[in-house]
Amino acid sequence: MDAAVTVFARRGVEAAPISEIAATAKVSNGTFYYHFKDKAELIDAVGHAVAAALVNQVDEEIKAIESGAERVALATQLFIRHAATESEWGWMVVQAMIDMGQFRDQISRGIRKDVAIGVKQGHFDIESSDALFTMLLSVVGVALRQRLENPNGRNVEMMASEIILRMLGVAPAEARRLPNQVMVKHLGRQKTGKDGDRKPHLKLI
Repeated sequence: MDAAVTVFARRGVEAAPISEIAATAKVSNGTFYYHFKDKAELIDAVGHAVAAALVNQVDEEIKAIESGAERVALATQLFIRHAATESEWGWMVVQAMIDMGQFRDQISRGIRKDVAIGVKQGHFDIESSDALFTMLLSVVGVALRQRLENPNGRNVEMMASEIILRMLGVAPAEARRLPNQVMVKHLGRQKTGKDGDRKPHLKLI
């Protein structure tokens, strides 16, 4: 998979030939097809890996935040922003969010943890279930798609954050206020160097 990432970055996802991916991985084309049915299956696997890596990155960025509601509000926005930074990766993540498949636990573990914190703190009044997290991540996927289709559009990630908070039972006024508040605080920490201001470095798992 690391070889695919290298070739995708060099050639672009659509233009990357399987032969070059196999050569970079130092395996034969036959070995490639032993592991993947076709290039589309490889793209899907890489998309899930990128999504999972983004979850790790965002979780690291919000690790100092104790409030479950604030964690959800900020993590939603950061995930969308980071995933949209490179459009080709972003589109693969969109597809991964539509069909989580065997990667469901990897992709949803961040929001599952944050929601559990919020429930324990009394911020959220909802029963956790696989269906709930599938719906929450669907909102993220749709918002990311909108961001990729309209890079200059305003407040897509903030709207997604508000919708998710509402779905978790947060009062409308609080759900509207919180996304902006946590992002302003986050950007302030970046300026002072407390959160760092580097572009996220994704480490595929």
